[in-house]
Amino acid sequence: MPVFVERASADRDSRVNPVLESALPRITPPPPIDSDKYEVIIAGSGPAGLMLSVCLAHYGIQSVLTVDKRPSTLKAGQADGIQPRTIEVLQSLDLAHEMLTQGCLLHEVAFWNPKTGGKGIERTAFVADVAVPSRYPHELTIHQGRIERILFQDLEKYGKKVQRGTDVVGFELKEDDKEWPVEVTLRDEQGDRKVRTKFLVGCDGAHSTVRKAMGLELEGDTTDHVWGVMDAVITSTFPDIRKRCAIHSSEGSIMIIPRERIPGGKVLTRVYCQMSSLENASKAESKAARNAITLERLTTQTAKALAPYTFSFSDVDWWAAYQIGQRTASAFSLADSNGVKRVHIAGDACHTHSPKAGQGMNVSMMDTYNLSFKLAHVLNGLAPPEILDTYESERLDIARQLIEFDTKFSSMFSGRIGEDSGLTHDEFVSVFRTGGGFTSGCGIEYGPGMLVDPQADVVKDGNRSLGLLWPGRRLMNVRTIRFADANPRNLQDDFASTGVYRILLMLPRSWRDQMNMQQVIQKYTSSIPDQFPRGAMETAIMYPGERGDIEWTDFPEAVRERNEWLLLGDAYGEAYTTFGVNEEVGAVAVVRPDGYVGMVGRVEETARVRAWLGGVLNAIPDGPQ
Repeated sequence: MPVFVERASADRDSRVNPVLESALPRITPPPPIDSDKYEVIIAGSGPAGLMLSVCLAHYGIQSVLTVDKRPSTLKAGQADGIQPRTIEVLQSLDLAHEMLTQGCLLHEVAFWNPKTGGKGIERTAFVADVAVPSRYPHELTIHQGRIERILFQDLEKYGKKVQRGTDVVGFELKEDDKEWPVEVTLRDEQGDRKVRTKFLVGCDGAHSTVRKAMGLELEGDTTDHVWGVMDAVITSTFPDIRKRCAIHSSEGSIMIIPRERIPGGKVLTRVYCQMSSLENASKAESKAARNAITLERLTTQTAKALAPYTFSFSDVDWWAAYQIGQRTASAFSLADSNGVKRVHIAGDACHTHSPKAGQGMNVSMMDTYNLSFKLAHVLNGLAPPEILDTYESERLDIARQLIEFDTKFSSMFSGRIGEDSGLTHDEFVSVFRTGGGFTSGCGIEYGPGMLVDPQADVVKDGNRSLGLLWPGRRLMNVRTIRFADANPRNLQDDFASTGVYRILLMLPRSWRDQMNMQQVIQKYTSSIPDQFPRGAMETAIMYPGERGDIEWTDFPEAVRERNEWLLLGDAYGEAYTTFGVNEEVGAVAVVRPDGYVGMVGRVEETARVRAWLGGVLNAIPDGPQ
């Protein structure tokens, strides 16, 4: 009879449930267990607030309070589109699977315009929905409430919940307690109570209480166009009803966004329909025009614009009327008397715009994704507080670019195409295509600063949107083969969102013949990482081409000891070519915890890499040099 012996182990629980293992080391003392003190308070649990909550949980930050005045997650309406870069980030958090398998993937956009020489509309072009290289060459649409539910369930795995029915109604900077300088007033059905926090983040929407308490307003313009939007089950003879469509007709403009399938074999479709145009209207007149929109008017106008195709609907989930406004706050952060940015705003709290470019939820989630590792590193003592300054400098610039693009795109979409209007079909499609790098999120480039060293002489500059290994741009996904087990890998999967910096060493072809290369590899593998808190950094090593006769003994012992799963071969010939790196020369890069390239240099520039890391991470006192 077989005998089974189970030996207890301290790490057994973390094997069964890996989320129990904190991803980041902590140098600072753990926070006190105090119901009136939290290291981070997050106001709002929409996509922006939940993204921040989830990321902090993944990084091991335990003292977080997320509140929301809503009693439950969203049930209908609002955002529905997820862009390629956002999908990449969700995949890095292991949260993309359900969305990819059950959402609607948009690969193509159909453009329709007034029929030449007659009434009605005609198709004038099919265009790829995503015009830049991406791991996911498509948009994805799915109910925002479902996205929130996926994020919320992930949060629950870490023992965290959203405190619903609770609202942030104000805050004050009170520096009588230097460690917990933000006093926040919370309100629930029991009344008001005061709590303290190190950092407050307002993800509380366009009417943000946190933003107003910071003394900030959203600044910008509102267009003269009133639009209606609805989610419904639609039956139509229109041939492209299952594709994203941009339609200009003599009756007005329409955008069709296919959505996910729902129970009963039905399919949701979102329709944006131009309803009216207001010139120099007052706020009261604009509000009256919006209030005059009814579901009947919305569907009637949609049918007119789609003529001669038939249009009918059922199962209306949600509908609304709105006026396009492009606004942004002049600042995203507020500092205490020591210059530490203690209060931040994100998402709709600091920028609003038209929904037609599919940016609202995406830019909002990327705001807090950018902020999350910076907060975690400061709280854990891994980085100087100055790193928080880069949140505003990086994301405010992106918000301004968004407003500029959205203003142009929305104006053209609301206009009429034809000789008498001054707007041509080719011009509209050109704006759509050239804006694709920005709208997909894959063309974002952060400017020079503490987290971006712009020097990149080793990379052959060109069309950066094609995936060059360029400072300020996200690390493009490429396929590799893992040396240890010949496992095909997506590089982005090996650079998951765990809150750590990663050195990417791309060896030159003749690396085994260069006498100093062993020492260089040793420095990147152990000497440099050992100068910083253990677990704050990883090193990935890549060699050109296939494995051939390469053996473990060709590398320093530390490579196998520390980086066994991050030794990769460019067997598909994608990495060096995509990144713009000469195989004969190689390169080294440091990739930030948010997947963006912080610096790029020559392989032998170990001192420069060490210096850059020393500017963004706190070194161990008296550590090895």
